[in-house]
Formats: sequence, C-alpha cells, structure tokens
Amino acid sequence: MTEPMISLIVGIVVVLCIAVVLVTRRRAEHRGEPHATNARWLDTHPLRDWMKHKH
Repeated sequence: MTEPMISLIVGIVVVLCIAVVLVTRRRAEHRGEPHATNARWLDTHPLRDWMKHKH
C-alpha cells in the first residue's frame, strides 16, 4: 500500500517541477529576456561572485 503512495507523490512532484520550469521560461520569453535559460547557479565564476558579495 505504501509503494503506490510513494510513486504517486513522486509523480506529483515531477509534474510540479516541469510546470514551474515551463512557466518561468514562458514568462522570460514574454519579457523579452534573451538569455532566460542562463541561471545564476550556472555562472562561470560563482565563487568569485560570492567572495565579492557583501555579507
């Protein structure tokens, strides 16, 4: 009985993640941002940016 519940919860989480990604891409396209797919965590120098950040 617990296995179907776990698979149902995992399925819901996957669908929600896909929906969030699609909505954010669509919003970025409507705003006209050219590099909407470049996320902050994919920056080439995240450590350097973090060190320059004022804490």
